[in-house]
Amino acid sequence: MWLSSLLFAAIAWLIAVNAQKYDPGDKYPKPGRPLAHITERHNTCGQEGMAGDYSGYISIAIESKPKEKIPTRKQVPIKEYANIFFWFFEARHKPQDAPIILFLNGGPGISSIYRVFDGSGPCNIDWQGNIGPNPHSLNEYAHVLYVDQPVGAGFSFGNANFTDNRRAAEYLYQFVQHFYFEFPQYRKNEFGIWTSDWGSTAGLALAERILKKNVGLTWMSMGLEGELPIRLSMMGLESPKIDPPSQLAHMYMYMVKNPWLHVQSVEDGEDALWEYMDTLEADLVACSERRKQDCKEDLKGYRQALRRLTTPDGLRTEFDLWDLRDARHNSDRSRNIGMRMTPAAKWLNNAKTQAHLGVTGGKLAREPIRFEPWNIKVLKPYSENQENLITNPLGLRWLSQNVTVGINRTFEVEPLVWDSYSFNLERHNRKLTVGVFKRVKHFTFVAVKGAGHVIAERKPKTLVKLFWSHVRNKPVKTPLITWRKDKEIIE
Repeated sequence: MWLSSLLFAAIAWLIAVNAQKYDPGDKYPKPGRPLAHITERHNTCGQEGMAGDYSGYISIAIESKPKEKIPTRKQVPIKEYANIFFWFFEARHKPQDAPIILFLNGGPGISSIYRVFDGSGPCNIDWQGNIGPNPHSLNEYAHVLYVDQPVGAGFSFGNANFTDNRRAAEYLYQFVQHFYFEFPQYRKNEFGIWTSDWGSTAGLALAERILKKNVGLTWMSMGLEGELPIRLSMMGLESPKIDPPSQLAHMYMYMVKNPWLHVQSVEDGEDALWEYMDTLEADLVACSERRKQDCKEDLKGYRQALRRLTTPDGLRTEFDLWDLRDARHNSDRSRNIGMRMTPAAKWLNNAKTQAHLGVTGGKLAREPIRFEPWNIKVLKPYSENQENLITNPLGLRWLSQNVTVGINRTFEVEPLVWDSYSFNLERHNRKLTVGVFKRVKHFTFVAVKGAGHVIAERKPKTLVKLFWSHVRNKPVKTPLITWRKDKEIIE
């Protein structure tokens, strides 16, 4: 795709965190008693100053109660568990005041820690496997907590079911609770959630869960279960999957208007849209609301309608939904094969690396495992429901307009122009149009030009600067500071 979109929303609420004690001799978690298996503080990427990193597992167990009040022999409580892997990077500047940002990647099944090396994360890596600090990283002004989720993504494992948003939110909520128990020095810092792709579904469910649990708590109070409030002040949704029926509907006209695809005619797009509204929309809404479980045929019909737009005379036309200019990766599996060959994936597959990060050894006593940047097996149960889609700017703009309708009924975007100096480019400080944006109070919609579905793949500096402006509450239209090496770059 020639555009990639982000949504930012600032939320002025308090959330709760649970700090429960556990027996350090325990190896496995019990319901209500998470366990942690965390490495000592290290400096994996060679970050300057006092910025270090931690990694490891927080293990969560949840007991599912039988549907009947009096369980039968066949209906006994089911114990689920999730060993959730994380990689936590401290902020490089003013860590005492920096917010903690929880980073959730998409797919589903794409590892979040894989994005540590994507050009926006704290580390750079070359083809020889040499690692160094990234001078323009998300953790410049924020503590960044990369979490592999759902179970099966990256290094996370267990038998927990994350296909139910409410259950996924409970696991992530307990994870956040126990993270603050392990790192109590950050309880007073602001908290944010940054998500990509399907991770936005999990992130929004987590935010809702946190806010509901926090009702009645104040900063100095404690809940009956030891819940301590923290400050949820921001949320970022990068190319999010959050409203499948609406986003799917707008894909037809997005393909018609996209300069990188040849569509027979605008009328074809309009006809396909009306066909979708008449035959598919109701079923996909039911899938979105979990009232219908088997959505395979509906999604198959949707994809066939999309393909007809770009298939002349019955011929098959291939394109990559992540980047419409590219026909190399016409499936999720082919993209995963390419991701496996990257230096980051090879480094994460190394036995010494896994020991360093706490994947192997320790209480869990795991053996080295094969790291998959994108575990396609995780994707299958989601693609059978409503998760099988790629976001598009038209759909996100429509969603943004509906989100902000109570604030401002006009949601017109304007060019996002920064000067070349903010990117340290020798172009006589000329103006660069990097995309379009609209801000209404604490809500901002941004579309980045030429980025594709994953902004960090082609526009990592733009993503980092947008992230910085969001974390520091700066207007996105303000030209941001240039990159500077070996100097304090915060005002």
